[in-house]
Amino acid sequence: MFYLLKGYPLEFVQPNRLILSSGAVAWEVFLPLRTFERLKSQNPSPEITLFVAVMLVKEEFIQVFGFESKEEREFFLKLNKLSRVGPVLALNILSYYTPEDIKWIVLERRTHDLAKVPGIGQKKAEKLILEIKGLFERLTKKGKTLPEPVVDLLSEAKECLISLGFSARVAEEVLLKVYTEGDSLEEILKKALKELAPFPCPAER
Repeated sequence: MFYLLKGYPLEFVQPNRLILSSGAVAWEVFLPLRTFERLKSQNPSPEITLFVAVMLVKEEFIQVFGFESKEEREFFLKLNKLSRVGPVLALNILSYYTPEDIKWIVLERRTHDLAKVPGIGQKKAEKLILEIKGLFERLTKKGKTLPEPVVDLLSEAKECLISLGFSARVAEEVLLKVYTEGDSLEEILKKALKELAPFPCPAER
């Protein structure tokens, strides 16, 4: 099984195909759109390392899929094992969202966000949410699993922070850091804003 490729880009072919020179061989590698656009924007193109997975597509073609991190590759392989997801759809999902993004989409049951991915409608998104949920452990704090009501509370608090201009990632990290058992929405927001006080005002960034 191929695991890693290191080489120099020869050509970027829209929408997401990279021709990568590695030694005496040129590889055709399919990338998430986010990765494709980022690598394409680098000029001159440096040597890159991709974690790869080789898949049989439609029981006919062998294709190589490349990712910038081991975690993204592993999540791609997990998605591919789901009954309603093949390698092409798995790559589409990772073109729109990181594994961390998908975790929150699933935990917050945001089917409308998952339905934005090409090849996924609203009905399919509802079914996929249930399947993908099994790929993630619930949110944890200090090794302890947080119950659904707490996840819902943190999700509501996160939306409040996002509405104030903070990024979703910053909001998630701070909320998990400051939450203590029994906090109300008002209490957790007060603690989060106190923690975020050293940050510049979002409007000033």
